[in-house]
Amino acid sequence: MSNTIGKTTFDVERMLDDMAIRGWLAIDLARAAGVADMTVYRFLRREAQTNKTAKKLAEALGFSVRRYLISAKAAVVH
Repeated sequence: MSNTIGKTTFDVERMLDDMAIRGWLAIDLARAAGVADMTVYRFLRREAQTNKTAKKLAEALGFSVRRYLISAKAAVVH
């Protein structure tokens, strides 16, 4: 049994859809958000997702971070 507590995840597919609507690549989002290109690439691959980065990316896309929030609840895996 393992426990995962308070792991926040973000809806990458929705973010990619919002990027596509604008014609943006990851590098465009990085520039608009003021973060490194690799930060965006890692975020979109779910390798390194932080609340701080999510907020910057969401705001760069013109939305609240809540738009991309999937879960902030404690989860228990048996």
